[in-house]
Amino acid sequence: MTAEKLRSHVTYLSELGPDSEGRDVFVGLTYGETIWLIDYRERRARREPGWSRDQAAARELAARHDTAHFEIVTAQAELRLDNPTIH
Repeated sequence: MTAEKLRSHVTYLSELGPDSEGRDVFVGLTYGETIWLIDYRERRARREPGWSRDQAAARELAARHDTAHFEIVTAQAELRLDNPTIH
């Protein structure tokens, strides 16, 4: 997976983070889960047969990713509010 392809699936770069091997992944997900979710999104966009059977798993992964991203954004906001002159 290229960095460009991964970035095409996010709105904010804070949605990405490195895994233990330094590969970009969706925060809150493993590399394998990130690859799977991107593949699912692309299959869904193309309306390939069978994409809907994976919908529940995709929602669970997306929820984990959203929760992790929200926690990061919240922590960043708290840092800015606690130390406004630093940022």
